[in-house]
Amino acid sequence: MATIAPPLLHKKSSFMMGGNANGVGLECLGYHRGAIDTTTVTTKPPPVVMSTVRRVLHDLGIQVQEESTYNYRCIRARRQDSSEESLMDSQSSSEKGVYGPQSEDPGDEVRMSIELTRLEGLSDTYSLDIRRLKGNLRSYKFLYDTIREKAALSR
Repeated sequence: MATIAPPLLHKKSSFMMGGNANGVGLECLGYHRGAIDTTTVTTKPPPVVMSTVRRVLHDLGIQVQEESTYNYRCIRARRQDSSEESLMDSQSSSEKGVYGPQSEDPGDEVRMSIELTRLEGLSDTYSLDIRRLKGNLRSYKFLYDTIREKAALSR
C-alpha cells in the first residue's frame, strides 16, 4: 500500500537573522577552525556581510562564483602587460581588476575561497575566512588586506 507523503512545511525565518523564504538560513554556516583574525570578526547579520563582501569583490574586479549562500570561490586575473593594456583601455577599472604596487603585488592570478563561518560558543558572532587556494602569496596578501579594509567588518 502506498503512503502519501505529508506536504512540505516551509520554515519561516527572518532575513535579518540570516534566513530567507526558501528556508536557507544559518544552519548552512560552518564553524570556524584555526587562528582568528580579529579584523574579520563581526556581529553584523550574515546577509549584510555577504552583500558587502560581494560589492567589495565586484569593485576590485574579482570574479565570484557562489558555491553556497555563505561561500564564494574567487579569481583575480593576472596583471596585463602594458601592450595588452592599450588594447583593453575601454574596460572600466572594476573589470580590469585592482593591483597593488609591483613590490607588494606582482599581479599574478590569485584564486581564493571566502566563507562566512560561526564562532563556536559565541552566538551571533561570525568570522569571514579568506583562504588562498592558488597564486602568489604577496598578491594574495595584498588582496586579503584590501578586502578586509574595504569590507570594514569590525566597525
